[in-house]
Amino acid sequence: MSKTRLLVLLLIGVLLAACGSNLPKGCPDDCAGLNLSGWDLEGADLSNAVLTSAVLKKANLVSANLTQANLSGSNLAEANMEGAVLTQARMVGADLSFANLRNVKMGDVDLSGANLRGVSIIRVDLTTASMRGVFLSKAEMVGVNLSGVDLSGTELDEANLGGATLAGTNLNGAVLSLSDFSGADMPESHISGVWLNLSRLVGANLRQADLSGSILFGADLTGANLSGAKLNGANLIGASLSGADLRGADLTGALLAVPIPPGEGEGFSYNDLTGPAFRSALTQTEMIKVLYDPHIRSLTEARLKPLIQDTVLQGVLYDQNTSGQLASRSLPQPSSKEKIEITHHGDQTGNHGKPGPS
Repeated sequence: MSKTRLLVLLLIGVLLAACGSNLPKGCPDDCAGLNLSGWDLEGADLSNAVLTSAVLKKANLVSANLTQANLSGSNLAEANMEGAVLTQARMVGADLSFANLRNVKMGDVDLSGANLRGVSIIRVDLTTASMRGVFLSKAEMVGVNLSGVDLSGTELDEANLGGATLAGTNLNGAVLSLSDFSGADMPESHISGVWLNLSRLVGANLRQADLSGSILFGADLTGANLSGAKLNGANLIGASLSGADLRGADLTGALLAVPIPPGEGEGFSYNDLTGPAFRSALTQTEMIKVLYDPHIRSLTEARLKPLIQDTVLQGVLYDQNTSGQLASRSLPQPSSKEKIEITHHGDQTGNHGKPGPS
């Protein structure tokens, strides 16, 4: 046995003496707020433990049993909790930033208000979790199941949810910019009034999803299933919908063509503007809402300008139930072929041509 392991065992002995012999079976209230930073508690039985406001930063809790434990307000930043059991655990307002939660069991866990920034939660079922007010920026959530979960107003920017399941998930008002939803299964999800700027939704299933009023500036929706989706009032400037399925989709009032400032003619080009004049021109159009997003506002002019282009709609699928406008013109009636390739003849600077089937 190493000296480090022996020291840990001695410290646990001291803790047991201070808190009673029932630490693993329900730590009494006077154990709340303990500093257990870096402790090796791998496989420990901490079911029903009361560790509110405890400091467990960088602790090893691999395969630990935390069933019905109360960890509200605790600091678990960078803790390794892989394979742990958190069934019915209470973690309200806990700090789990950059913690490893891969393959944990989280049935009925309460994570309300928790800080999950940069957390790694891979292939975890969160369908019964309470997650109102969580902070998930830069979270790694590949393959998670969030079906039916209420994540309204959540900050999920720069998160990776590739291959995740979000059927019927409520993301209304969330911040999703720079996130990756590639291959995600999101049918009938509620994604209204959100920022999805520069996000990836390649091949995502958004069938009958509600994206009304959302801003998808520069988003990549290549090959996405948007059949029956609500995109009314959405901003799709700079977005790519190449090969997307828009059959039955509602694009009424959607912004697909680069808007120009009031009083400017057809020859107007944002490329002719630089510095404050360039951004000032954008703020005179519907693009002002895009610039409210700090991720977009922080872009350099050289990075922002190439994104100011009409929506790419090459090879989209649509039918007689697809409604809305395309570059200020009604969508043409589909021909006998179900697939139509729509190209833009305008450039990326606001010079507009007339789109049409090829």
